[in-house]
Amino acid sequence: MKKLLLTVFAVFILVNLNAQEFRIVKGGVTDSLPVSAVPGESYALYVPRDYTPEKEWPIVFVFDPQGRGANTANLFRWAAEDQQYIIASSNIKLKEKPIDTIINTATSMMNEVLQTFPVDLELVYTAGMGEGAQVGSALPLIYKNMAGVLAVGNSFVNPNYLDKNHPYMFIGVAGNKDYMVYEMEDYLRFYDDLDFPTDIYYFDGKEDEWPNGPVISNALTGFTLEAIKKGKRPRDEEFIQRLFENEMEYAETLRRTREYYAAYQKLDRMQEKYEDFGFEESIEDKKKEIKKTSNYRSQKNDFRQAVAFEREQQREYEYLLGSDILSANFENIGWWAYQVDELEKLKKGEAEAKSNMAYRLLGYLDFVTKREFDEIMKSSAPVDIKIFISVLRTAIAKDDPEAYFKIISLATLDGDQETALLYLEDLLKTGYSDMESLYNIEGALELQFTPEYNAIVKKYLGESKFFNEKVN
Repeated sequence: MKKLLLTVFAVFILVNLNAQEFRIVKGGVTDSLPVSAVPGESYALYVPRDYTPEKEWPIVFVFDPQGRGANTANLFRWAAEDQQYIIASSNIKLKEKPIDTIINTATSMMNEVLQTFPVDLELVYTAGMGEGAQVGSALPLIYKNMAGVLAVGNSFVNPNYLDKNHPYMFIGVAGNKDYMVYEMEDYLRFYDDLDFPTDIYYFDGKEDEWPNGPVISNALTGFTLEAIKKGKRPRDEEFIQRLFENEMEYAETLRRTREYYAAYQKLDRMQEKYEDFGFEESIEDKKKEIKKTSNYRSQKNDFRQAVAFEREQQREYEYLLGSDILSANFENIGWWAYQVDELEKLKKGEAEAKSNMAYRLLGYLDFVTKREFDEIMKSSAPVDIKIFISVLRTAIAKDDPEAYFKIISLATLDGDQETALLYLEDLLKTGYSDMESLYNIEGALELQFTPEYNAIVKKYLGESKFFNEKVN
């Protein structure tokens, strides 16, 4: 019985935070640990099963746009256990706070963790996705000894503040369906030009998505191997062999699922990554094997053709969008809607390169039209231009209520109730069901009291705020 109790207690450690004792689970995620300097903010923590305070550990600070600290820490769990990292994952909801508040909270969290846990201060890393990647890649400006940044789908780079005397490793991770994939490659070239160590990974995903655990684990091996090369982690040949075999297994999975070109690209990146560890020959043999497969060359050609077409489409979209906005050309809204429909068809096609390209182009159209929408709404542009970009947004992002609200507001203020009612119904056809917001649209108060407005709301939601039985 005594031995059993000792085993149970061994899975926990007690730490002192803010003059309070907290129980930390070893080999599991402990959530809601407070950031004492910023009341109301917290983070989740993962420490490996064999964690001990008697040695110093590498650490990764993780930032998720929605502040899903525990969920995100679990994504890093496999890598943390296998490669011996502590994971501190923020619960900051990045989309709801100004950037200066976010950086202040993130810095406070980092300082408190570094002061509380036995961390190797030369092996401090950040990781983030989307807005979280921007936060993570900005923190080396504050913490000068940062060893590396893992950025998923986005990054922050300011050449004026980058300290070239304190180089760190930059690992980019991009979804094959994410329109930001080329931006990530540009970030990589930027760091390559500065002679910072770099690496890049691709996964089957789109914008605002984390890759799965195996992809994250493979990416983190870049930090691990770089630390070994620099003598900051012990050179354990058995450990290095295991990391190599895990990555080779991932490449083999791509090959077995007939993603030959993706498997070749993966091996090509591995060749540089493992060049100092004696695996060059086995990687080269596997690359030759894949090149002999019948579909490798066709997949390679499909990929290159899709990329060339995509870049041309992006340039055309940018030019035509600017031209249509300046002239408020409502006649061309149908052309933009047709582009979206055609890309939606391509998304569902069997040709993977074209399907991924369609995902990226749709994401790109959403991005550029939202950017223009936000800028125009803040400006003193004429009402017809504001209505045009709003109508265009409903053609590009059919389920986004923001543009519908703006059309209802602008059309009402312009005395065009017919257009306002038309777009109210179009919004409700998308499945939108927040009745309270339908009665809080700026500038549409008088319209919201009309029988016509309430009849449409009742038709789709079953009730309305000011509906009465006399309404037909």
